[in-house]
Amino acid sequence: MRHNIVLLGAGGRESQAKVRHYRAAATRLDLDVADYPNAQTLGIISCSDFRAAEASWLAQSRGIRGADPLAATVATSKSLAYSAMRRAGFDTLWFVIPRCDDDLRTSPYGGPVIVKPDRGSGGFAEHPWAYRTFESVQAFREALIDAELLEAFLAYQNDPPMHHGAYLVMEYVESPLITAAAVAGGDDLAFYESGTAEMVESDGRLSAACYVLGPNETAHDARVFVEALVEQGLRHAVVYVQCVEKAGRLYPIDFNLRPSTMSDYAVDGLGLAFCEAALAYQLGLSRTFEFRWPHPYVAIRRVVIPLCPGTREVDYGPDCIPLVQRLHYDEDRPYDVGDAWPMFAVTGASQAACRSRAETIARRIETALTSEQDLATVAAAPAAS
Repeated sequence: MRHNIVLLGAGGRESQAKVRHYRAAATRLDLDVADYPNAQTLGIISCSDFRAAEASWLAQSRGIRGADPLAATVATSKSLAYSAMRRAGFDTLWFVIPRCDDDLRTSPYGGPVIVKPDRGSGGFAEHPWAYRTFESVQAFREALIDAELLEAFLAYQNDPPMHHGAYLVMEYVESPLITAAAVAGGDDLAFYESGTAEMVESDGRLSAACYVLGPNETAHDARVFVEALVEQGLRHAVVYVQCVEKAGRLYPIDFNLRPSTMSDYAVDGLGLAFCEAALAYQLGLSRTFEFRWPHPYVAIRRVVIPLCPGTREVDYGPDCIPLVQRLHYDEDRPYDVGDAWPMFAVTGASQAACRSRAETIARRIETALTSEQDLATVAAAPAAS
């Protein structure tokens, strides 16, 4: 019998894209993909943060190489990850997990805050306060009162589901995201990505609009946070960190145990064998990590416009690499925005050149799609009597 891997995904399009990519990589490595682990299983790969702890525990219980379950559990909880960072000697941003009105009313922190769930990522959670920013904790409390949501918020906080957990009210730093990503083998760690992501807000959620991959001194400094988690047991895994910069220092704000969604789409669009190289390295099939981005800089650009239900095609033109060409958004699945916005990539010799080209193309696409939406709205409107 051939060796195999087990893939644990979630229902969203972003997770299912990772499942497809790892399945194709397994075929190229002459591995089967099994529905459940057996004596021939070399690894259990999580294709969603929500399943990372499950994957690591399942691997350990079957004697299969994988991340330490406690380390994976810590990394997929923001509050626990911040505690782990402090234990490793790093400073973290201020945050609180409110449980009662006094936690909001008497907060000692007076600066801007963001409200986000303890678990999960992607800039979405189902509640109206999720991933929103406020001028202060007090301003957040007043917004809840004005919307008659204070009681609902506190009720949720005291009985949160395990999927997203309770909400953190956290110090907000207006800064591009600084990122670093690596693949951990049994003993070694291979960094393969660093970048900066510009954030925008649309439809009440924060999303990365432009993610530029390439050499970056500040992003290089983010590696220490990845190394700290790997030292605590995140072996045989992909580890991706997001940071913000405040007064010249980096602060970690989120960890993912999977490739970033935007770079995953870029790998697919550029026809690169990242998943194949990552699997071989994680599973011990290769002592070296054989992956490099083929261009000095790659800019991945999302065109974040108001979400439009239904399906439609985007004409990008010849001057970029389409990553999401067929847009799809279902109002009944508001969390599933992997293919809801146009996404494309450009390559170049410098960060500035890539970003400039990406912005020019994005403005053109945004204008065209917004005009289409305006025409559709006019066409759907009842005729004036």
